[in-house]
Amino acid sequence: MAADPYHPPPRDTVEAPVYKAWQQYMLQCARCHGEDGQGSTFAPSLLTALRPDGDVPSQEEFLSILTKGREEKGMPSAGKMGVDSVYLEGLYEYLKGRSDGRLHGGRPARRES
Repeated sequence: MAADPYHPPPRDTVEAPVYKAWQQYMLQCARCHGEDGQGSTFAPSLLTALRPDGDVPSQEEFLSILTKGREEKGMPSAGKMGVDSVYLEGLYEYLKGRSDGRLHGGRPARRES
């Protein structure tokens, strides 16, 4: 069977909370920050921002930005976007993993418990 270029197999397997956070990212964040968090013409790269020398170097700062938003930069809070706070730590784990190079772009597989 030939490989499907539109639906490549997952390169990473993540725990259920991180997988669900990835789903929320794709629904609510990817339209501005890009499918893999690399940024777009609308919003900056989250992979660069989450580096130790980036604009958002800590989990606390990341969660604060999601909770409060950055209205001056056009980013609403997670609550205004419809992202439940239960996903915020998973969003950080997913994006930090991408930033650190531990996770690849594309859909991860969900680890079954």
